[in-house]
Amino acid sequence: MIRHKKTRPKDKSVSAADQAYSGIMDLVLCHGLRPGERTSVNLLSAKLGLGRTPVKEAITRLQTEGLLSVAGRSGTVVNQIDRERTEHLFALRQVLEGFAAEEAARKVTSDQLQKIRDLLQEMKVYSSAQANIQAAASFVRANVAFHSLIVAAVGNPILDRFYAKLQMQFQIVTYLVQRGYNPQAAERRQKEHEAIAKALAARDGKMLKQALKSHAQATEATILETLESALPRPAARRQARRRKSA
Repeated sequence: MIRHKKTRPKDKSVSAADQAYSGIMDLVLCHGLRPGERTSVNLLSAKLGLGRTPVKEAITRLQTEGLLSVAGRSGTVVNQIDRERTEHLFALRQVLEGFAAEEAARKVTSDQLQKIRDLLQEMKVYSSAQANIQAAASFVRANVAFHSLIVAAVGNPILDRFYAKLQMQFQIVTYLVQRGYNPQAAERRQKEHEAIAKALAARDGKMLKQALKSHAQATEATILETLESALPRPAARRQARRRKSA
């Protein structure tokens, strides 16, 4: 059994609200909280070893970011992942990454390129061990850092903040719909990341834009397929009819 209180040591330089935010995210990434599951301020406070006030602040932040919902006496719920939300997130992702690609390729520094290479290697190591739930959560964080660093190369702090707010949602959606470790999917994902890193190192904006787009589309297609396979058959048929009529 995972003891979530000990997953992340407390850092006195980090506010209690930020610790609560990171702690709740850890619970989600380590399957301590699942989509549709109900929890409460008291339960989270006990699990994280933090007071009610910082936990409430973290819940409000995560509610704003779309991960949690709060419904009066029903308590706090981890939002379900559905097709519409996934499509909206990935449509916005493609817009933001497409906007950033050419500037990132032009402005990326040697230090940023080295960090991209380091993260690429980290993802490869974590991906090969994703039967381990902690390694899978570490992969998610490295993946977030990899994509965020590419956007950060543009040097636009407004874009950075906007993208950062969405990027963890992308990764959580990707991670939570997984049905066990898939080595073929892991190999495909690693190759896509390598293509992205290669285009960035070559400072080829058009190639980078295409590599990011292909990666996002492949990831979205896998998630949508997994979501549809999890639906009861009548619901899956209704989804298919709606797509045909659209």
